[in-house]
Amino acid sequence: MAKNVFISTNLKSTKYAERIFDVVAAVDVENGTFGYLNGLATNQTHIYNFVPGTKAGLVAGEVVVADNPAWKEDTSRITNQRRDNYVIPAGTPFRVRVVAKNDEFGTAIEGVTSASQSAMDVGAYVTIDSSTGKLVASATAASTPIMEGKVMRKYVMGATLATAAHNYGLAKTIYVVKIDTLA
Repeated sequence: MAKNVFISTNLKSTKYAERIFDVVAAVDVENGTFGYLNGLATNQTHIYNFVPGTKAGLVAGEVVVADNPAWKEDTSRITNQRRDNYVIPAGTPFRVRVVAKNDEFGTAIEGVTSASQSAMDVGAYVTIDSSTGKLVASATAASTPIMEGKVMRKYVMGATLATAAHNYGLAKTIYVVKIDTLA
């Protein structure tokens, strides 16, 4: 599984205390996976089932995105906080954020389906893949998307240093997407 870097700094749920849900999924999920809630989990009062992708009839306020802190429970948290190493195992509770029109988020190329990664650049349109929850990039706008955004800018997060003995660090290109349309 490719590991996406997802930046949620400019979502309403980050800045304006909009909804964040506790969920659990039947499959491994990486940060930046879009999906929807499918009722309460078995024997739970506040943890919902998360389903990656979309379904017919989703409306604004029902589209959510996985955005869990990149921490694993162990004794040395410093060794496991790299965002590119984080995948939420199936059955583990995590958090999702409700997305809203005009939200902005950042994603690395791993958050885009492999078939459409070549189209990912400034000015590209992105929608949600209905089965995986990853983004699908296109040069043209979709006709009736559940969610559509546009890549506004890109930047490099992190840095690398190459020496004769080793390569150090991690640099990722982050694409900033603004959500223009929600069904």
